[in-house]
Amino acid sequence: MNSLFLYVAVSIGSIAAGYTLFLGFLKALPRLEKRANLQQKQAVLEEAHRQRKTILADSKSQSNEHLDVWKEDLEQSIEEDKEAIQESEKELQLEQEELDRRTSRIDRKKSHIEQKKQTLTQLDQRFKETRQQYGNMQQDVQTSLAKHCEVNSAQKTNDIVEKIRTSRVLEGQKVLRSLMEELNASARKRAYRTLDRTYSRYNPEFVWPKNSNVVEISEEAQWSNIESHHEKLFQDISEIAEINVALLPRQNQGKNTGLIKVNGGYGVYREAARLTIEELMILPPRLWGRANSIYKKHRSRLESQAQHLGKEATSQLGLEDIHPEIQKLVGALNWRTSYRQNQWHHTVEVATLAGVIASELGVCPQSAKRVGLLHDIGKAIDYRIEGSHAVISGDYADRYGETRVICDTVMSHHADLIVESPLAYILRAADTLSGARPGARVNLEEGYQIRLDAINEAVRSVKGVAHHAIMNGGREVHVQVNEQHIPASELERIAKEVAKRIEEDVAYPGQIKVMVSRTFEAVSVA
Repeated sequence: MNSLFLYVAVSIGSIAAGYTLFLGFLKALPRLEKRANLQQKQAVLEEAHRQRKTILADSKSQSNEHLDVWKEDLEQSIEEDKEAIQESEKELQLEQEELDRRTSRIDRKKSHIEQKKQTLTQLDQRFKETRQQYGNMQQDVQTSLAKHCEVNSAQKTNDIVEKIRTSRVLEGQKVLRSLMEELNASARKRAYRTLDRTYSRYNPEFVWPKNSNVVEISEEAQWSNIESHHEKLFQDISEIAEINVALLPRQNQGKNTGLIKVNGGYGVYREAARLTIEELMILPPRLWGRANSIYKKHRSRLESQAQHLGKEATSQLGLEDIHPEIQKLVGALNWRTSYRQNQWHHTVEVATLAGVIASELGVCPQSAKRVGLLHDIGKAIDYRIEGSHAVISGDYADRYGETRVICDTVMSHHADLIVESPLAYILRAADTLSGARPGARVNLEEGYQIRLDAINEAVRSVKGVAHHAIMNGGREVHVQVNEQHIPASELERIAKEVAKRIEEDVAYPGQIKVMVSRTFEAVSVA
């Protein structure tokens, strides 16, 4: 028991002594670490100082070596520059000597030139004096000869000059005539070749539609309804469509058919009115009050169709930047005819032919197609705008952004504006080819002559007309009255009377311009 107690006491004492030592070690540990760090730091600083001294010694040694090398290079460069400067001085010396020699030569040449100038001035003075003496002598001789021969020397000189001039003019005219004949022959041959190639490249196969401006009435009941109630219907349609509607009298009672004719105005509106009348004919008269709504339905559909036809023509020709309003006018030409020729097809054909001819002649095909597409858009609206359809077409093309060249060319295709350019001649040729193509127009020459005869008769029937001339293919009438019989205040009345007679007695497309002038004649007898 005592031994156990002793063992426990010894163990506790050992543990207490160990714990005390451990605590003392923990307290002494930071001081030991600090001392070790200070020693390590001192060692590192000493090593750094040692390496610094070594690096400085090495750098100094290398710097001294570089300085020696640079010094040697600098001394060598200075020597080379000295040698180069010496060489340059020698060259400059030589050049200076050469410049001195050239300056000396130039001075000698200047002196020589001055001497020549003086000599030339003296010779020129002597030449003028000699020429003056010669002129005086010539004048004396001419005067002497004139007195001896009894002629006027000035008149004789003028006669000789005039004779020489006349002979030269005649020779020039002969040469010019020969050249013109040669050019005309060459141009004719080239034109024939161009037309042959054009026809070979353009050979369409289609049948153009024939638009109708009449509504046929085949049933007796419909004819009776129309005869009884057509005044109000025709008046309403005429007002909403801005056209003329007329009931034609029956000419063949055996067939029991009648005709309603619509004419004038905008082609789309006219066709919408014709379709409206056709639709109303199958309805009883009590429902004819629906004419306005039916007309608007057809008009809206036809306007959309006109816009589509304009886009189709533009796409078919490969043209860009054509204004939508111009496309609409092009499409509206589908319901306009000239000598029964459908003008939409005519316009597309003219544009196509113009493009082919332009490519054959080396002119821009796109510009040619453009003027071909635009050349007749005025026909769609010439019913409400005074003037030639060519001028109207050019004005509208200009309004919607076309260039001045295109607009002027469009105006020139009926000589309303004189434009001497390849594009203008190409447009005229294409327009003529389309109109003159077999089958394109009906009774062209016969109808043209009938119209001219009718215009002549209408103008002659007006009292006071002295002379008249039909111009521009029947589109203008120039009337002259005698100033002794017709006062100036009557000119406007006569112009209106001639225009009224033409409207009443002549069937013609478009418009006819009447111009009245008052002539003055003076006669004298010697």
